[in-house]
This record gives sequence, C-alpha cells and structure tokens, in this order.
Amino acid sequence: MEGNLISLGFIPLLPLTGALLLGLLHLSGRRGRRFPERVYGIIGCIGPILSFLLALSVFFSLSSLPAGQRFLSHQVYTWFSVGDLKVNMGFLADPLSVLMLLFVTFVGSLIHIYSIGYMAGDTSFGKFFSYLNLFLGSMLILVLGDGPLVLFVGWEGVGLCSYLLISYYCDDRSNVVAGNKAFIVNRIGDFGFVLGLTFLFWAIGAGGFDYLSLQANAHLLTPTLGLVICLLLFVGATGKSAQIPLYVWLPDAMAGPTPVSALIHAATMVTAGVYMVARFSFLYAQVEIAGLVVAWVGIITALIAALFGMFQNDIKKILAYSTVSQLGYMFVGVGVAAYSAGIFHVFTHAFFKALLFLGAGSVIIALHHRQDIWQMGGLKRKLPITYWTMLIGALALAGCPPFAGFFSKDEILYAALASGHTGIWLLGVLVAGFTAYYTFRLIFVVFHGTPREREPYDHAHESPKVMTVPLLVLAVGAFFAGFLNLPALFGGHQQVSHWLAPSLTETHPHGSLSTELMAIGASILAFLIGITVAYRKFAAGAEKPSYQGFRKFAEHKFYVDEFYDAVVVRPYRTAGLMIHRLAEPYLIDGVVRGVAWLYRMAGLAFKVLQVGYVRVYAVYMVIGLSIMSLLLSQSLNF
Repeated sequence: MEGNLISLGFIPLLPLTGALLLGLLHLSGRRGRRFPERVYGIIGCIGPILSFLLALSVFFSLSSLPAGQRFLSHQVYTWFSVGDLKVNMGFLADPLSVLMLLFVTFVGSLIHIYSIGYMAGDTSFGKFFSYLNLFLGSMLILVLGDGPLVLFVGWEGVGLCSYLLISYYCDDRSNVVAGNKAFIVNRIGDFGFVLGLTFLFWAIGAGGFDYLSLQANAHLLTPTLGLVICLLLFVGATGKSAQIPLYVWLPDAMAGPTPVSALIHAATMVTAGVYMVARFSFLYAQVEIAGLVVAWVGIITALIAALFGMFQNDIKKILAYSTVSQLGYMFVGVGVAAYSAGIFHVFTHAFFKALLFLGAGSVIIALHHRQDIWQMGGLKRKLPITYWTMLIGALALAGCPPFAGFFSKDEILYAALASGHTGIWLLGVLVAGFTAYYTFRLIFVVFHGTPREREPYDHAHESPKVMTVPLLVLAVGAFFAGFLNLPALFGGHQQVSHWLAPSLTETHPHGSLSTELMAIGASILAFLIGITVAYRKFAAGAEKPSYQGFRKFAEHKFYVDEFYDAVVVRPYRTAGLMIHRLAEPYLIDGVVRGVAWLYRMAGLAFKVLQVGYVRVYAVYMVIGLSIMSLLLSQSLNF
C-alpha cells in the first residue's frame, strides 16, 4: 500500500514539475538559447501521461479493496495548526476522486499531444505548455485534496491558469479583457465559496476539516445553517462551472487557443463545481431545498444556453454555449440527489466535448483561423477524419443512442422524473431537442453543402497525425463510454454508479419501468425532432440568415453582457475613477500630506529660534529663568 501512497502524491506533482521545468526552459530561450519545439512537447506530454498511468495503478489498488474500504489517504505534511486543530496537506483517493483522475489525466494527455500540432510555430511554445501543465496539475490537486482547504488551492490554481491561457494571445486587447472577465467573475463566485467554508468550519470544523471528519459531524448542522452553507458553496460552483448568473465568462474564454478551450470545457475547470457539489453530497442530501435550488438553476441555465447556441455563428462559441448547457444538466443530476448520474455525465461529456473542440480546432487550422461557420461548407471531402470524428461527438452530444451522451443525459432526466420534478424533466427534454438542433446545424453548415468561400476551401487539408490520432481516440470514448453505466433495462449493471456509491450519498428514488421507458422515449423523440429540423434547414446548404424579433434577441444573448456592463461594470468603474481622482488625492493622500505640512510648518516655526549664536541662547536662558522665577514666586505667595 505504501507504493500507492507515493503514487498518489506524484499524480499532481508530475505535471507541476513539468510546468516549472518548461517555464525555466522558456525563460532561458528568451535569453538567447532556444530549444526545439519537440523538446517542449515531450516534456509537456510526459507528465500528464505518467500521471494517467499512476491514476490507473491507484484505480486497480482500490478495485481490489472491499467496497466500504475503497479509499487511500496520504498526509504529505502538516499545513498549519491552531491549538488542537491541525490541517494537513493531504490527498484522498476514493471512487469519486479516482474516476475524476482517470478521465482528467487521460483527456488532458490527449489535449497536450494535440497541442503539439496545433501550436506548432508559436513563438511562446514552451510558455504555452508550461501553463497547460500548471492547469492540469492544479486540477489534480483540486480532485485529490482530502479536504476543502486543499481543494481550494487547486480551485484557485485553475482560476489563475484560466486567466493566463484565455489571455494567451495578449497582443489583442479583447483577449486580455476576456481573461480579466474570467478571473473577476470567478472571484465573485469564490467570495461565496469562502463564506460557505467559513460557516462550515465554524459549525463543525473543530473536529477536523477533512471530508471524512466533516461527513462524520454533518448531523450537527442545523437545517438553517446547512441551507446557508450549501447555497454559499453553490455560489462558488456557479462561478467555476458557469451557471446563472455567473456564466458570462465562459463563452468569452474562446479567446484562448482551441486546446485551452477543450481543456477548460471538457476535463478541468468547468467540471470543478459539479465535483464540489458531489463531494459535499453528505451536506446537500440533508438539505432538500438547497438541492432544488441547484437543480432549477441548472435546468434554467441549460435552457438559456441552448437558446443562445441555436443562433451563434462562431464555431467555438456554439460549443461554448453547449458546454454551459450540459453543465446545467450535470447540476440537475446532483440537484435531485442523483449524484452518480451527474458525475457520469461529467465523465462522458469530457470525451465528446473535448472531441468536438479539438475537431473545431482542426477546422480552424485548415481554414487559416476562420471561425465563422457561414464562411465554411463542404469540408466533409477535405477533412474526412475530422468530419467523421466530429460526427460521432455530435451524435453523443445530441443524445443519440447508443452514443455516450444518450446514456448519461437520459439517466439525469430519468432521475428528475422519478423524483417527482416533472417541470425540470420537461424542460430537460426541450433542451435535448434544442441541443440536437444546434449541434447538427453546426455539422451541416460546416461539412455539408458547397463551400461558401472558395479560396480557403481550396487550400484546406486534413490535420497532421499528432492532431488526428487524439480525435480518433476520443471518438472511441464518445461512442463506448456510455456502456460503462448501462442500466438494467438494456442488460447492464451500472458499473459506474456502483463504483461511485461508497463516495456519494444518493437519496433520489428509483422510478418504475414505465417511468424509465417514458424518459427514454421522450429523449429519443426530442433528438429526432431536433436533428430533422436541422437537416431540412441546413443539410442541402444555406446562407447566413438575418434574424429578427426574438431570434435577434437570442443571437445577442438576451443582451445580458450589455446589462451587466451597464448595471455593474460601468458604475463600478465610475466609482473607481471617483475614488482615484477625488478620494485618494484629497482624502487619503490629503490627510498624509496635511500631517507632513503641519510638521514642516512646526519645523519652520522653531527654526527661527535655532540661530547658532551663544549670546542669543544666553538671552533665551535669562528669559526662561525669569519666567520660572516669576511662576515660582507666584506659587509660593499662593
């Protein structure tokens, strides 16, 4: 077992070491000694790949243990101690964290390999891989942390890396603004998260602030305090996982290189909020109202993001809003206490969403960085591997049986229906139809019909193998991953749910066979309607539409960004300017300068007495003695 504990510590350490080494090599390259891109690529990929292999070894070690004992804990050192309380920097491997480890390291490794081809020729090749390794290492700390404080270290780490990678092309001011937006919006969510942790520590943290201790003492929480803590923690999740009202940063994150989009949207940062809620399932299971809030926020986010995705023209932003929408499904799952269903959708989503983003990157490279789908068309013949792999990803995203997304999405909708949340289920089915529509709108417009711009089409060609091989591997995952949790209706045993059971507090009821069949039938019907409408409108070719009325309103994302800018950003900026121009110089700095002026004036006043002549000082002494004598005589007479 000791070897496994050592492996546990090395899983995040390997990519973090790679980030440090790549950063040093990049700095040395800037001083004149440049290394070949192959060196940076190998160093950048070796850490994630080795971390995946170590995660596999931990998985097999846990598999050999009885279900109730499937956890490994590794206390690295004592972080700090206050009185009798000690907080350790420690790692916990249990079924939930190990499942996350497996797909984060696996998908992350494929994205690193893909990046070698996508970023070829970039002047800061080494810096990019350094940031990418740091991002992955931070996510692994978040997943492996044995308590919320260690989780928070990784939580803030992925937030920092998102800023660095989104604003990677910093010569363009809009990219820097997008990076700032992601960073600031996440800080708003993190404020709620920190408050939630503070109340949690105050309530039940004295007995230990790791997950196992908190779970043992969770019964001490009052219902009101439990609700407050759960909602505050969820505020943090809305920032990190882009839910209403803090979702606005995620579409702008498309400013970063496409591999960054794949890593953020598929395997790392945006899944952190869902993981956090599932990790605290022992709290949310006690507070049903908090779960309902999570579920309703999730389904409303899914609906609104799907509406936005139906009218976007940028290939990456369509997929970005798709991510926001799918995250909404995940929160529905954990909100109705079907935690394994929510995490399973996180798992399958990692494969097909990474596949779609990397496929979009292949299209963008082939067309010399064009991203408007209405400048594309007919690319099926030019990019056959990209087309067929993206088609598999699209079918998985749209919920087509038997692709991965169908099983995970259907399990969430079935759990909502079985739990009596009919309204959530109906909206979920509607979102499924919208998803099929906008997904295949993208596929038909980009790959079918005739080229809309001839010159880039004529020069388009398939990406190199370093980019297409990851697409093929992810396509296999997008097709087969759903079978890992096949329900009994299809002859399966729901292996993923059984694997996760020791880590989660599942409380949702199981419905009847007729309920399950109704959920499945509605999902398939929604998929068929969505893809049929998209086929009729776009398969034979279509020109860029001009939207009016509600469609134009949706195309502009309900003007939410403009609303936030008018109500929050501009007043905040105006207040900042007033503080800078008035409060700082006249109040804060004015007090400091006023004190200095008084001392200077006092010094000038006393300066006239310090003339340097003995005879003057003798006169001062006589005057002083005379005054003292007068005062003394007056006091004696009194």
